[in-house]
Amino acid sequence: MPRPTTSHKLLFAMLVVGVFALPGCKRAGEAIAEKTMEHASGDKVDIEQNGDTVSIKTDKGEMKVATAQDGASVALPADFPTDVFLPEQRTISSAMDMGGMKAVNIATSASPAQVSADVEKTMQAQGWKREMSMQTGADSSTLIYSKDKRQAVYQMMKAEDGGTQLAVRTGGED
Repeated sequence: MPRPTTSHKLLFAMLVVGVFALPGCKRAGEAIAEKTMEHASGDKVDIEQNGDTVSIKTDKGEMKVATAQDGASVALPADFPTDVFLPEQRTISSAMDMGGMKAVNIATSASPAQVSADVEKTMQAQGWKREMSMQTGADSSTLIYSKDKRQAVYQMMKAEDGGTQLAVRTGGED
């Protein structure tokens, strides 16, 4: 039987995180998820939940995922790059830190056009080079930047309230 790819493991891990959002599932969910992931990956897995953050540790590394409840905001990963633009007015619905890759999902009241302009202006001022700009519909777009051996990807979509839903992914070689 082929071993799961990293993307399959990540998808599975995200599903596991969803189990922890259900009330009363913390202890039982941890044990079930650990055994299931150990069976799927062949690695020893340790899963811990602390408030809104789930940590998944294996011999190969650690992944932390924080998910906000009821419209609250979670903290950015402690070492999120300071030269990657994020809107000042924001609610962070989820944040992930996985072996050097950081991902945040953000809601902001700024329009997609304003967020896109702010991303472009700030990233270029910080020394990032735009590699790609793609409009994927009337209300969504993707921007990709590179700097040194790092990459930052912005995916934005107009929210129902006229603001912006923004997904930011960054990482690369250190």
